[in-house]
Amino acid sequence: MKNVPVVKLGIVAVSRDCFPITLSEKRRGAVVRAAEMSGTKLVEIKTTVENEKDAMKALAELNSAECNALVVYL
Repeated sequence: MKNVPVVKLGIVAVSRDCFPITLSEKRRGAVVRAAEMSGTKLVEIKTTVENEKDAMKALAELNSAECNALVVYL
């Protein structure tokens, strides 16, 4: 097939004040494991976004991993 992009999917967790960061990280990991079991490959970004600096760090990780699609896990 021509003109079909190759998707490299990254997943980033976002933690808000109402959830501890560890809960967001645990849930992100569970989503990654479930995706892998179904045959879906995800790049798990280890930075959990809580503020603007974290967002920039996560973006740098995504770029470094050459992801071209993103799932944000709230």
